[in-house]
Amino acid sequence: MWHFALLVVWACAASAQMSMSHEEEEMLESMGVKGQPMGRKNQEPMAEVFKTDLKYIYCGVCRKMVDLAYVKSQELLEKRFKYRQKRKHESTEFDGEGAVQEYVELMCNPVKPEGDWVSKIDLVQEGTQLMLATQPEHGKCKRECRTVQRACEDVIDKADTDFTEMLYNGVKEKTPIEQVQRYICNRAAGVCKKKPPPLKARKHDEKFTMMTADEKQMFDMQANLKDSGMSGTMYRREDLAGMMDKLGDQLGDMGGAEGLEGGDEASTEESGAEEASTKEEL
Repeated sequence: MWHFALLVVWACAASAQMSMSHEEEEMLESMGVKGQPMGRKNQEPMAEVFKTDLKYIYCGVCRKMVDLAYVKSQELLEKRFKYRQKRKHESTEFDGEGAVQEYVELMCNPVKPEGDWVSKIDLVQEGTQLMLATQPEHGKCKRECRTVQRACEDVIDKADTDFTEMLYNGVKEKTPIEQVQRYICNRAAGVCKKKPPPLKARKHDEKFTMMTADEKQMFDMQANLKDSGMSGTMYRREDLAGMMDKLGDQLGDMGGAEGLEGGDEASTEESGAEEASTKEEL
């Protein structure tokens, strides 16, 4: 019964990878298989922000935000135009400005598709400036990543609704992106009015660590689970497969022993039958 239950648990874990009860998780852990808490069960604290870096990156982060949001807004307004052409006789239409607002509200969050650019930024000192170096792959969101996230959120707070309005109107009127950057970063948010003070040697320079494909998949899954309010435990297929190999060996040994016992009983029964037959003939 124990082995059958364990097989069921493994099949469930191999397919869903997290749909198990607390007792089943304890059973796996007792066999040396430990998983990673997911969703609401993952209580790992977020990395702290490098507050001293913020004033050096506000302007660069704001311009990066406008670069990304401008292109996305163009896509959204093009979608709106096509929608209006297709549904010109209907009273409802695609809300382009609302869609731009929704995108802007999520673009600072590195666990959201709109904000996945945040985890690609490496902060690099060049002379007396702190630059944003965009990497080809996503990095683990540690202190520098959280610092960029905070700077992004501060820019949104400073510019308030002007960020979306200026962006939307700039794209709609086909204003050059450099001019839109000045409207938002210099006027609305006020983070590019003055140059930051010269940066001396930083006391910290966090190494940018790229995520593997499996780590990125885990990162995205964590985000989706937290959004949905779900929780569970993730197990590596390799660990579960290794456990099943050991269990298979144990079951094989047990099966062989039972076969030997069955053979002795069969031999005894056959011997008894032969003796009975001999007596009848006599």
